[in-house]
Amino acid sequence: MLNRGDFNSYIYIPVKNNEQVKKRSQVCFHLLQRLTEKQLAISKDKEEATNPYSNQRDELNAGESSKHVFYQLDELNEGGKKPKGESTKREYKNHIHITIADTVQIKRHMITSFVTKIREELQTQSCFHLFFKNSVDLYRSQKHTKYFCAYSVTPDQQETHLDVLLKKIEKVLGQFGLTNQYANRICHLSLAYTDINLGPLLEENQLNVGDTFWPDIERIVGDNNLCSSSTEESDQFCIYVNRICIRVGNTVYESRFRNLHDHLNVLQSDESADSSTE
Repeated sequence: MLNRGDFNSYIYIPVKNNEQVKKRSQVCFHLLQRLTEKQLAISKDKEEATNPYSNQRDELNAGESSKHVFYQLDELNEGGKKPKGESTKREYKNHIHITIADTVQIKRHMITSFVTKIREELQTQSCFHLFFKNSVDLYRSQKHTKYFCAYSVTPDQQETHLDVLLKKIEKVLGQFGLTNQYANRICHLSLAYTDINLGPLLEENQLNVGDTFWPDIERIVGDNNLCSSSTEESDQFCIYVNRICIRVGNTVYESRFRNLHDHLNVLQSDESADSSTE
């Protein structure tokens, strides 16, 4: 529990919701649904000898898995469904984003100087295009309670753009005695998640369950066309990054980058998030 005057804060790149994101979200959702079906099949195989309804297993798996797979974009979830125990009321809008600095705790009196220092450090930062891999990767949450299907930033883009950005942000964090636990992480955009433990499925496929990241996860479902049929190789997925957001408690502060183009026919950083300017 936070002490009075302490605020959780993290830094991220907001991503605008459009048809491109919805299309990629559907790919992640359907892939994750296949993974959960396979996981449920593993669990049911242990009961096969005593289960008189084993011939209905595929139908049951499909029905059960649909209750445990969710879009990251709330508006895409049918009837606003959420994992059991998760409130339907949000303290703030749930925008999809790319987290670039882990949650840290700052005092109330630090907020103004903290945000100002980040803006000063990034005042010469230019906007840039950020490209993602065309395949889907699987990530596990820090608390080991969820698995996410996501598009990861390509290694060259991570090095060219995000590592430089992270270095500037970590410099400011250090000035306030804070540490970014996400240092050296693979930046990614999560679009679907499940609350089912996929550990046994990963283990069955000879993957290290101790990891927190598994690349090209569509290999497990045995259908190489699952992702490629919806996303052609030429259909590159990228966003135009024109700012970062610093969330402190329920308030969002922006740090905008130097603009290179006024109009681009690409997905841009989200302009719809709540923001606060000093």
